[in-house]
Amino acid sequence: MVSKKKARGKARKAVKAKKEEGTDAHDESSAAAAQQREQEQEGALEAQLQMQRLLIDSLVSPCKHGFDPFPAGHICDRFVRFYSCTFDASASSGPTAVFDALDAVEDKYPEVLHDSSKMKQILSYFSSDGTQCILNGDKKTARTTAAMIIMFEEFIALRVHKTQALMHLQKMIEMVSSDDHTLVSFFRKRIRCTCLDKMHKEVKTIKKMGYCNNDKCPLPGRKVERSKMLYCTRCCDQYYCSRDCQEAHWPKHKNLCKEMAERNAKFEQEMRMQR
Repeated sequence: MVSKKKARGKARKAVKAKKEEGTDAHDESSAAAAQQREQEQEGALEAQLQMQRLLIDSLVSPCKHGFDPFPAGHICDRFVRFYSCTFDASASSGPTAVFDALDAVEDKYPEVLHDSSKMKQILSYFSSDGTQCILNGDKKTARTTAAMIIMFEEFIALRVHKTQALMHLQKMIEMVSSDDHTLVSFFRKRIRCTCLDKMHKEVKTIKKMGYCNNDKCPLPGRKVERSKMLYCTRCCDQYYCSRDCQEAHWPKHKNLCKEMAERNAKFEQEMRMQR
């Protein structure tokens, strides 16, 4: 028979064991709850960081300068890639590279080159690309891109819209070595954003320079302030820094001048007959 003293001792031990068991369970429960709270806090922090990253991305996302990117594989995208690759491959040939690339795309993508709506998208791409080059400090590439745009615009006016008799290339020639005022103004007029406004204010005091067509011109780089330039009134295509340069260049220019003047006269006559 168990004595009362032993019975009370067993009871106390049982109560103590139960209490310790409850404490352990409580500790485990508390630890699980703490772990859950920690995970929730980490999740909330991660969500907050993700929101901050998205906000930063939206703020630093580069402006497309009014250009709506082509869908992957779009024919305009293929046209641009092909033209750019062809131009790069023939760039060593000098100024004729833009025309070599033009001939290549006319053979491969005539349906694009003669479609004014598609060419509008392509010119928007080049305007965006040239603008970004300026903002990145790569003005040399921007000048080349501007020359491409002028060449395409002249081609469209001549061959697609048929609003002129010749491709006037004076601007394209000048653009290759243009001053910063001319360059920034060119792209600023062709984009739908304000990305070049600040830079335009910085360069607008620079005098816009033109290019004298006399290869013996004594001026440095054959450049003269554009507002002071003279031009051939017969063909309206050759520009000079002075009367002396115009007369000196005449023996080389006269045959081409005659041809261009005749084409202009024929074109104007055809336009009058269509009215």
